[in-house]
Parts: sequence; C-alpha cells; structure tokens
Amino acid sequence: MVSCATKVNFPVSKVNPGAKVQAKVKQDPNDNYKIELKVENLTAPDRLDPPKEMYVVWIETAKGTKNLGKINISKSLFSSTRKGKLVTSTAYKPNRIIITAENSSTNNEPGTFVVVSSEDFEL
Repeated sequence: MVSCATKVNFPVSKVNPGAKVQAKVKQDPNDNYKIELKVENLTAPDRLDPPKEMYVVWIETAKGTKNLGKINISKSLFSSTRKGKLVTSTAYKPNRIIITAENSSTNNEPGTFVVVSSEDFEL
C-alpha cells in the first residue's frame, strides 16, 4: 500500500494482551476501500475460554457492521510467533475494525467475544 493509506490504531487487547495488530486502509479510484490487516501473537482460538474455531474481522460503517472474513493464523518453522494476514476490499467506508473469536465465518453479525477493536478512525 502507498503512503497515503490511513494507519489504524489498536489499543492493547484485554483478552490477548500480547497480540500485535496493524491495519492500513486506503480508498481506491473506484471508491472502494482496501484493507490490509496483520496480526501477531494471537492465542490459538481453541485455547480461548470458551474455545472458538477462528478469528473473524469486521468493520463498522455508517450502514452497519460488515463481515470481512476470517484470519488464517500460522506458525513458521523457524519461529514460534503466530502470524496472520487479511487483505481485502469493501465498498463500505470503514470507521472501526473489530476482531472477534467465532465458531463460524459466515455470521451476519459479530458475536460477543471481541478480541480486539480499533479506535475510531477517519479516512
């Protein structure tokens, strides 16, 4: 992404304080919004209490909350750091990004298990 992207700030997660979340959002020439989200050190969702199946990314918009999809988390052979990435586009202008722990990635609304939520932002 180019330098004119908006950097999104995430406060420390109360559920997973060691998690590091970074996101950038940029409006493209077609008035869509490209979102690039990177995570590190998220606890495996099956180790949460209660256990979950996956992490799902949501955006809050003027038209409601929208599901962007799930984050695949993996470990490398040479490091124990768990990393994940989600790169996507949406027609909806986001003003906040939320990551929840879920048992399904096809929900229309986020569950109550919020792992981390960004601060509100403007593009």
